[in-house]
Amino acid sequence: MTQLRVRARAVDMLGRQQIAGIPTAIHELFKNAHDAYAERVEVDFYRRNRVLVLRDDGYGMTRDDVENRWLTLGTESRVHANHEKNDSWNEWRGPKNLPRRVIMGEKGIGRLAIAVIAPITILLTRACRPDGLRDLVVAVVHWGLFEQPGLDIGAIDIPVEELPGGTLPTQKDIGRLIDRVEQNLHSLEKEIEPIAFKKLCRDIELARIIGPDNLDKTLNNGRMEPLSLAGEGYGTQFILLPVAPELDDDIDGGADKESSKLERNLLGFSNTMAFDDPVIKTEFRDHSKLDVIDLIGSKNFFTSDDFLKTDQYFEGTFDEYGQFVGVVSIYGKQRDFICNWSEGKGRQPKCGAFSFRYGYIQGRPDESRLAPQDWAEMDEKTNRLGGLYIYRDGIRILPYGNSDYDWLDIEKRRNLAAKDWFFSYRRGFGYVSISHSENGALTEKAGREGFRENQAYRDFRAILINFFRQLAYEFFRRSSPQGDDFWAGKDTFAAQAALLKKQQEKADARRNEFREALKIFFEIYNKGEFESESKSILAFLEERLDHFRSELDLGDFASKARLLELEVKQKARSLYNKSVITSPKGFALTSKLQKDWASYESISKVVRESILDPLRANIDELIHEATEGKIASAERRNIALQDVEKERDSTVRELVGLRRETAEAASFMQAAVKDVLQEEFSHLRVNIEQVIDKFVKDSAENPDKIDQARYEVERRITELRSRETEFLDSFKRQMVELAEGIRSRETLDDRFAALEARNQVLEEQIEFYADFAQMGMSVGILQHEFERAARGIRVSMTELKPWADRNPPLAKIYKDLRAHIEHLDGYLKVLDPLGRRLHRSTVLVSGDEILNVVRRVFGEQLAESKISLVATDGFRSRKVECRSSALLGAFINVVDNAIYWISSRAESKREIVFDIDEHGFLISNTGPGIESRLSDRIFEFGETNKPGGRGMGLAISRETLRREGFDIELISTGLDISPIFRIKSMSEGE
Repeated sequence: MTQLRVRARAVDMLGRQQIAGIPTAIHELFKNAHDAYAERVEVDFYRRNRVLVLRDDGYGMTRDDVENRWLTLGTESRVHANHEKNDSWNEWRGPKNLPRRVIMGEKGIGRLAIAVIAPITILLTRACRPDGLRDLVVAVVHWGLFEQPGLDIGAIDIPVEELPGGTLPTQKDIGRLIDRVEQNLHSLEKEIEPIAFKKLCRDIELARIIGPDNLDKTLNNGRMEPLSLAGEGYGTQFILLPVAPELDDDIDGGADKESSKLERNLLGFSNTMAFDDPVIKTEFRDHSKLDVIDLIGSKNFFTSDDFLKTDQYFEGTFDEYGQFVGVVSIYGKQRDFICNWSEGKGRQPKCGAFSFRYGYIQGRPDESRLAPQDWAEMDEKTNRLGGLYIYRDGIRILPYGNSDYDWLDIEKRRNLAAKDWFFSYRRGFGYVSISHSENGALTEKAGREGFRENQAYRDFRAILINFFRQLAYEFFRRSSPQGDDFWAGKDTFAAQAALLKKQQEKADARRNEFREALKIFFEIYNKGEFESESKSILAFLEERLDHFRSELDLGDFASKARLLELEVKQKARSLYNKSVITSPKGFALTSKLQKDWASYESISKVVRESILDPLRANIDELIHEATEGKIASAERRNIALQDVEKERDSTVRELVGLRRETAEAASFMQAAVKDVLQEEFSHLRVNIEQVIDKFVKDSAENPDKIDQARYEVERRITELRSRETEFLDSFKRQMVELAEGIRSRETLDDRFAALEARNQVLEEQIEFYADFAQMGMSVGILQHEFERAARGIRVSMTELKPWADRNPPLAKIYKDLRAHIEHLDGYLKVLDPLGRRLHRSTVLVSGDEILNVVRRVFGEQLAESKISLVATDGFRSRKVECRSSALLGAFINVVDNAIYWISSRAESKREIVFDIDEHGFLISNTGPGIESRLSDRIFEFGETNKPGGRGMGLAISRETLRREGFDIELISTGLDISPIFRIKSMSEGE
């Protein structure tokens, strides 16, 4: 009897050639894990070794399952598995007896997708059944053999072995299985092309390096919940190699703002948009040369909470007739909505009923109701992952939702007319939820490239396309019947954004002027111009007076002295004006400007009291001495009176001009209000007349629809009245408030400044807390890793101490090592107050010991930078009782900063000096000086002038020292003065 024969290539055609790519193949393996009632499935890709490991904690397979189900094509075990009356409803669901799952794979060929990833598969599986754990089964499959033409499927041998209990195979065990594959390969050599045969041999040889027992230790090292088949573990694992290079492109191919192909296909495997706890947790870790990156963690995809961060939101169900019943929320205003599928003409769609949930983000932040940071977050997320996903029984169906697969032609319609069709595919996100029981007619293609385009899918797609069209028509056009909420909200947000932008631009301009004024003042102060110009003015005055005394007669002397007095006082006034900056009005100060303003007030007061006021007194005294007896008292009184009157006239003249400009501005405002009111009222009259005229025409043409026309006219007039009433009432209220504010001498600048100041504070707090939270997470990770290392260090230090006690040279090394460990722990203590710390005792620390530590830490840097580290005898002999790590940490930080600034700015002498005074240790250097206004700020968290600096070192050092009863301060300031830091005991300082 003639029978149908099957070639080995049929396996390749049904598997590798059916699957679109590696991400799709991994998705298929995830579904197999789901069907095996796994709660976790994890992938680890080792790029360097080209090895991919996929592990799950499902109920696993016995040897019989492997041979008669996994290695058998088109198995019937899953056929009709989802029918309600099938016995599989009572099937084994693992030792935890998890809730029943709908089976995703029914064709029995999905496992063949594994050949897309790599030609060699090492299968490890251990079954858990009602009667307990079974033996571990291991098999090796060379998929490359199935690609060879001319081979019968029965000619290919797949070695399978069992290992007792939870015994993991060693490298030797895998080698034994590979020997059997190679024997089979050599037996088929005559039927395989020589080049292909060499490649097949080369690929299988690579598998000899695999030792699953060692690999298991590596994968589970430090894991709280290991995925292992050893001991009491069960599940299925695949070790695949050598992985096809396409996977690298699938991972790295995404642009900065776009998702990669792997992310598009594997993110959102379980529906986290509907459930907080997914049915199965998936992970993919990329072990690159530099780092391990988790690519598909749950935090990388949309969650249910993200729907709260949308501008438009739609949720409901489509019934068996394709009618949508649900809610529509436009800018937070919710209303019920029903949408009929008119194209169906009353027939029931073949697809069945399904549910729908969708959120949409406005494309511009000034048209969104979201806070700027929320909009930015959702904008980035939708750009990468936006789309409409399909989930069957909580598991994603590919490729729906991918940003490059617009299956409802949303962008196509938008490109035709954006004003009419509104929606953009990547601005929204959401899902359609279907089930096997309700939507069984929606069947997937064998290659997992979407649904078969049968009548059910066509109806399904037509219903959703109609829904998006109706939404655009009903809510998002200017002429939409229910478009009021959208357009009112959009226009309001846009107007608010425009006003805020305008106010921000004005405030920024004023703020920049203020910043520039402060900058000029500090430049003048740091250059010593106040003092030098003051001396110059006095010298000029003395020189001219001496000249007048020797050259002029009494009559000329009086007139010349008068002119000289006016000239000198004008110079003094100009110098005084350089020290005066008007207090800020109409804008808020940033935290940096607030600190600069506080520094200015302090320094300018000193300048006035120590330089400018004495200058004025000295001028008066010199003039008085020079003119005494030469100018009559009456004339001197007249001169003084003339000066006062001149100052009065100048002030009045200036204010009269300002008053005139203010009156002109008031007149301009009054005229503007009058023009706007006339224009608005004129538009109102025209619009009302147009509405009436339309009613007259419509009622004449369609007398039977007069009631409807009258209703429309009344509605339109009501809208016009409401809009104009709101506008005019707002104008009136603004004018009244302005008048009241003027009477109470309150300006709009004061109001805006108060509001902006509050807003500025909140923005800076949010930015600070965001940065601090990010740092906190990093510190938490650091502390977690450090604690593990610290335990080992403690044990090692304890074991080392007896040796150190008996060996003096080793004791010195032990002591230094202990000091450095305590130094590190001291920093971690500051960054994480709840963290553990090593027990650190108080010891007597000498300056000589500090010097030795600093030289060991920075010896190489000091030599390369040609910087001398000098310590006085007093420093070397000075001793303090403290916990050494805090003191050493402060010295190391200050010296580290000094090395940088000396290397980058020092012009001649390059030196760091350790000294003492009656209060404590002194650290000075020959680098650039530090401005007086920064003397306290350099110790604040985040404050730095070093390019790329974090502003943490000195802040942490001060905090650490204060915890130990010490403090650090800058006692020598000025751009031309070498900085000197003092570390002192707080008890001595007091």
